[in-house]
Amino acid sequence: MATEPTSAYVVINGLKLHYVEWGDANATPMVMLHGLRAYAHWFDEFAAVVKDRFRVLALDQRGRGNSEWAADGDYSREAYVSDLAAFIDALGLDKVVLVGHSMGGLNCLHYAAREPESVLAFIDVDIGPEIAPDGMARIRKELGATPDRFASWDEAAAFLKTNHARASAANRETRRQWMFREGANGAIEWRLDPAIFDPKIRQDPVEHTWSALTEIRCPTLIVRGGITDILTSEACDEMVARMPNCRWVEIPDAGHLVIEDNPDAFNTAALEFLQNDVSPIL
Repeated sequence: MATEPTSAYVVINGLKLHYVEWGDANATPMVMLHGLRAYAHWFDEFAAVVKDRFRVLALDQRGRGNSEWAADGDYSREAYVSDLAAFIDALGLDKVVLVGHSMGGLNCLHYAAREPESVLAFIDVDIGPEIAPDGMARIRKELGATPDRFASWDEAAAFLKTNHARASAANRETRRQWMFREGANGAIEWRLDPAIFDPKIRQDPVEHTWSALTEIRCPTLIVRGGITDILTSEACDEMVARMPNCRWVEIPDAGHLVIEDNPDAFNTAALEFLQNDVSPIL
């Protein structure tokens, strides 16, 4: 039993990708994928409450954290889903529970649709086939106002405090560690590959993702932040209508970064789902 997270690497699709693991290697595997600008350790607090029941594996997706950047600049949905499939195969995982936030949730969604027999359950955190217009406008504004680098660690920390006001100090410190690194000239740089934000990267056709929902067979929990600007309650209702075994919950006092904004309420909702909807089929 790994009570503390352990780091490891695996070569997938020509890239050396980093992942973090907790729990018993013989337990049911739970694979977790972070959002657009995050990292594997974003799930630390949630992993702490499920590691006694699951083999928990969180991946630094390509171009982030300690994983290699894609030399060809391929950050398409197909590349991410291919990485997830290869990761599951490389580790010899059989039936998996998937947890995905934002971009990671979409990657999990498309994998679950393509490989429905391989997924025991899916927790989709604050993402759906369509992003609400206000949320998309905010993301674009934030990206445009984000500096390429910082003069000091203190300056980077101040940026995080401004942009992640609901996060705990411990969460912001984890962000500082895994989102930034010191460059050769002493400046604090992002660990993120700039190619991730290339406007030429093709976005998912909305109807393609809506259609994928009908292929997912496993118990699914959609978790919406109560004050998110990304996923509307109407979209949640439509997702539930299209998926044969799905329900949704709302986490109060949480925006898009649900796990970070209100970890206690998220943990309660996720554990209730895992106990009541997933445990009977394990």
